Amino acid sequence: MQKIKEYLALAILMCLPYVIVMFDNYILKNEVNKHSLTAISHSVFLMINIILLYKIKRNNKELSGGILLITGLFAAMLIRENRENIRELFSGTVHWSWLALAVSLYYLWQGTKNGVRKAFIDLREMHRFSDYNYLICGLILVLVWSRLFGNRFVWKGIEHIHYSEALKNTAEEPTQSLGYLIIMFGLVKILKSK
Repeated sequence: MQKIKEYLALAILMCLPYVIVMFDNYILKNEVNKHSLTAISHSVFLMINIILLYKIKRNNKELSGGILLITGLFAAMLIRENRENIRELFSGTVHWSWLALAVSLYYLWQGTKNGVRKAFIDLREMHRFSDYNYLICGLILVLVWSRLFGNRFVWKGIEHIHYSEALKNTAEEPTQSLGYLIIMFGLVKILKSK
């Protein structure tokens, strides 16, 4: 019965990106852009995932190097998701990529304090949590599938429709949200498993 509850929770969670993008398009009457509820939700989901990773790290100190590497990746992704806000905050004087690089280097340094080999062993040992596969699947969805699916080349190749950035974003952005939510689902399950 527990597995059925988990599958139902996952199914409901998978509906959330759809609800958010529909809210953007029909209630807020805006396109899915960098200031939409969909874009904001990406940042919120990433922040929650970072917090969950820190909680998992606290419970699994022996895996801290690997967990810090994953956290650093999510922190860099959070910066990228907020690149427009960073540009506005610093009046264009600081490029988001420099900030992401600095944060990445910090987490890389922290994650490898006990050696690079140990950090990679920690990453391998994360597989002892069967729900780590959700994290990997979510990352693949965000970093590979949503990028392929959101490629302008794909959308411009559909000859019978006129290319629209709004249409492309309405399809691509919820895919990223879904990836972040699948990661979150896996992290919550890992946190509960110990």
